[in-house]
Amino acid sequence: MENNLTGDAIVCDLSAIPADQRETHIALGKSLLTAGIVDERDDEVRLEVGADRLGDVTRFIDNERLCCRHLSFTLDVPARGANLVLRVSGPGVRDELQALMR
Repeated sequence: MENNLTGDAIVCDLSAIPADQRETHIALGKSLLTAGIVDERDDEVRLEVGADRLGDVTRFIDNERLCCRHLSFTLDVPARGANLVLRVSGPGVRDELQALMR
């Protein structure tokens, strides 16, 4: 499958994440996804997680941007410590995030 905007193949490459961080990244992804999925579509997943996990969420986004360059991330950080809302979108995102949880 190809991304129409860039012509790049739509594929996640975990080797883009430094080897010493991969296992931690996968565990972090699983914990965020298990705790927070509130809406799933083929092209977008929306997560809601506690405000105390802001560092975890930004680390997750940082590494995902390395390995899954076709995905987009939108993070809402509401006032007064309300839950964070992370939207991950792109072709096949639901299947890719579900694969990360295996």
